[in-house]
Amino acid sequence: MGGGGHFRVTLSIRREPGAGPVFCKMETSARFRQLKTVKLSCEATYRLDISFKPPQLLQTLTIGGKQIEAVERARDGTACAYSAYHNTEGIVASNRGQREELQIAMRVLGSGYLTTCLQIKYYRADDQSHCEWGSRLHCIELDCSSVEGRLVTVDRETYRKLGIDS
Repeated sequence: MGGGGHFRVTLSIRREPGAGPVFCKMETSARFRQLKTVKLSCEATYRLDISFKPPQLLQTLTIGGKQIEAVERARDGTACAYSAYHNTEGIVASNRGQREELQIAMRVLGSGYLTTCLQIKYYRADDQSHCEWGSRLHCIELDCSSVEGRLVTVDRETYRKLGIDS
C-alpha cells in the first residue's frame, strides 16, 4: 500500500459506552448479497474508528445516509485515525431471515469518494444473546485505489475476527 493512489482503510466498530465488542457471522445461505453479516442492537450507540495508511484527509463521512462528524484523533507520517458515532435509535429490528444494508460513504481529499456497504442484522435492544452470538469482529480492512482522484475503488475487503483473516 502507499504509492500510486493506493491506501488501506481500516474500520473498527465498538459498542458504547465501554467499547463493547461487535459480532459478525458467516452466512450459510446464498440468498443474501454478502457472505458476512454484522450484528447490531437497536437503540444503541456505536463508535466507528476509521484509520488510513498512508494518512489521508477525511473531508466528509456519511453513515446510513446521514452525515456524521468524524474527529481526527491521531496522525503521523505513516497513518491517521478518525472516530465517529453511529446511533441506531429508532431503527426497527430486522425480521427473521432479513438483512439490511448500511452504506458508509467517505469523501477523501485528493482521492475522491469511497463507498462501502455492510450487511447488517439489527436485533431488539433486549435480545443481547442473539446479537452477541458469532465471531467477535476486530475490524474490516479495505484495500483501495483512487481513480483519477474522483472515485475510490475497493480492491479487497477483509474481515478480521479474533486474529483470523476471513
